[in-house]
Amino acid sequence: MGSSIIYILLLIAILLTYYVVKRFRPQSGILTYLITFAIVSPITLAGTLLPITVVQYVKDLNQSETYNAKIVDFVYETREKTDSSDHTIEVTVKVPVFQLVTSQGDTITKEAVHYNSSYSYNEETMYCKVNYNPSTGNVFITDRGFYKMLSVMIFFALFFDFLLVGIVLYALGKDMTRYKQMLGIVVFRITIPMAILGFAAILLLAAYEQSDMSLFAKIACIGFGVLLLLASIGLIILSNSKNKKRNRKRNNNNPQNNQRSHPSFLEFRN
Repeated sequence: MGSSIIYILLLIAILLTYYVVKRFRPQSGILTYLITFAIVSPITLAGTLLPITVVQYVKDLNQSETYNAKIVDFVYETREKTDSSDHTIEVTVKVPVFQLVTSQGDTITKEAVHYNSSYSYNEETMYCKVNYNPSTGNVFITDRGFYKMLSVMIFFALFFDFLLVGIVLYALGKDMTRYKQMLGIVVFRITIPMAILGFAAILLLAAYEQSDMSLFAKIACIGFGVLLLLASIGLIILSNSKNKKRNRKRNNNNPQNNQRSHPSFLEFRN
């Protein structure tokens, strides 16, 4: 089922690529189609699969029951991870296997899903609060890492959905003036400030949570975190002030709109 959805989405991406290039530059060669497909296909996949994944996570969260489960085993999985130098390395992920007794008296033994792979499970702590969804059979932990992961997924799902809507509108030949205005708001007033704010939060949390970090590193994280926090706030204020100035100039250049926006006392009286 999963692979068939991907094939269907790739077919949709091919059709969108054809109509986007036909509108943008009808006499284009194969290179333009390949570059456009390389942009359209990941947006199509992410804009469709990310919302589906978010809905599954939210369903598991809403339909789940909380239990005090016992860690009876661990499963070690080898995965690829990118380090700070952009090198791909293999890491071993420790996946706990939980055993719990449901309210109906059934004993469930399952691996954890929807878990934070960087979470360190202590061998001595063999009991943990977990969430169990009886309809799907998923066992997962709703710690801070879970909500952080879900928040990031929701943000990127909305972002890629917005880009996908723009691609579809452009492929259908619609007027893109209003969408370009909204794109400027999304990129410069939401996405960039939120990204800077996210980096600031990561630095500040690292300085707070990493006990083995040196004093100099903590001071550097706090300093850069505060600077990024102030930069994100300043960027939001600057974009709002520019928008107000732009609207003020537009009203000054069009006195009819200015008169409509400020009706006289007699018009209110009538």
